[in-house]
Amino acid sequence: MKKVKDHLNEQRYWDIFTISEESDLFEASKLMHKNKIGALMIVKADSIDLLCKSSVVGILTERDIVYALSGGNKSLQSKTVFDVMTKKLIYTCPETSNSEAKQLMLENQIRHLPVFSDEHLVGIISMRDVFRS
Repeated sequence: MKKVKDHLNEQRYWDIFTISEESDLFEASKLMHKNKIGALMIVKADSIDLLCKSSVVGILTERDIVYALSGGNKSLQSKTVFDVMTKKLIYTCPETSNSEAKQLMLENQIRHLPVFSDEHLVGIISMRDVFRS
């Protein structure tokens, strides 16, 4: 039975893209566009290089940016990543089965699932990963 760790091993990119909670949405959007990714992990401003549960404060997805855009250009310019990110972080571990990861994503209506091994962020899987199997 396939597990989350198998998806991580199949990924072409090993980088986990992060941005500070204080960053503006334009900077976040440029980072996502440049790297052709749909989500960024958001970390505390003073711990940009640490990828552990205590420093990761949320996730910013394309959907979050679209919702922020609905408030108009003026409100968008005054918002930081922290203002629009998803703060309730739903995550899994490498040993989770593919079917459990799929169920977690469906139940929570999310398309990106961070993967923590103990306290450390080791990757992100997407709905594309779990449904392709």
